Amino acid sequence: MGHNPTSGVLSLERRREIYEICSRYDVIIIEDDPYWYLQFPSAEVEEAKARNKPNPEFKAANTLPKKSGHPFLDSLVPSFLNIDFDGRVVRLDTFSKTIAPGCRLGWVTTTPAIAERIIHVGESGTQQPSGFVQVLVAESIMGPQPEAATSVFASRTRAEQRLFTGWKTEGWVRWIAGLRGEYERRMNTMCKLLEEHAYQLKQSTPTRDGDSDWGVITKTQLYEFEWPRGGMFLWLKIHFEAHPLFMATGSQGNVIDGPALSTALMMFLTHKPYLVLVSPGMMFSATPQIAVERGWAYYRLCFAAETDEMISACSTRFGQGVQKFWRIKKIAELEALLDEATGLEAEEADGLTNMGWIGC
Repeated sequence: MGHNPTSGVLSLERRREIYEICSRYDVIIIEDDPYWYLQFPSAEVEEAKARNKPNPEFKAANTLPKKSGHPFLDSLVPSFLNIDFDGRVVRLDTFSKTIAPGCRLGWVTTTPAIAERIIHVGESGTQQPSGFVQVLVAESIMGPQPEAATSVFASRTRAEQRLFTGWKTEGWVRWIAGLRGEYERRMNTMCKLLEEHAYQLKQSTPTRDGDSDWGVITKTQLYEFEWPRGGMFLWLKIHFEAHPLFMATGSQGNVIDGPALSTALMMFLTHKPYLVLVSPGMMFSATPQIAVERGWAYYRLCFAAETDEMISACSTRFGQGVQKFWRIKKIAELEALLDEATGLEAEEADGLTNMGWIGC
């Protein structure tokens, strides 16, 4: 759910199709799903509204007859575990995305035979996560255990002990439902602002024809994206082939191709007044061939690690920066940006800088 970096969500129908294939060929499914709680039902509706399209027909994400009893959980697309009838799913969950990024604590749900082997690997490898973090998370969710209540908390009054009850299941579900709402609001804010700059309008010089002045207005799409259906990221495709200098020849005979324009735009966005860092699609490409063929055309933006004010400011500055980049007409300006990027790469290789690409 909320695939990183594309933010895609597999429907229940698609999961059934994948499970059927895995069952037929005896393939184990490892479902690494840190963003399962972060599914955004409003994305499809708000996307249609922003683009003046008809409202999509409502379809329930979970049509399974068995329910958990918690409306929020039952509204989400189910896990592969919910359709696992022959014990081939190994599901990985984490508290890092819902309690604290630094807790580095998660859990595995699978059959006893597989779980036993995973425990043995942990005992001989990591020797389990931090005990302090395990206790902190466990008591936050479940509350103090009986043995703890009679020892660690014995010095507290009974009234104080009664106040410390933990979230319990109901409180935990309320917490993640509220967390989903917070991220969904940030996602909608980012998408709405990006929509405002996705196209560039230009008016040509009017010509005299009889008694009227005529001018032609052109509309160029600079980038496209789907509103994230889940997760923490927005996957955006830049139409570099529409740039005025695409495939132009530089001063040294070098061709300003897609990868060059992509690098130049990333550097351009780090300059004032834009000051935005993006994650290039090439770093998420499965193979070097994909990176060369099309990975350079994509950027990943993150809406999880910033305040509301920064989400709005970064989204607006990103759109304005792309608009301005499309107005660059001199190859020398692009070459200067590429030289700057080359210099940074050389400094990083020498250990002089440690610049990482993150979401805005």
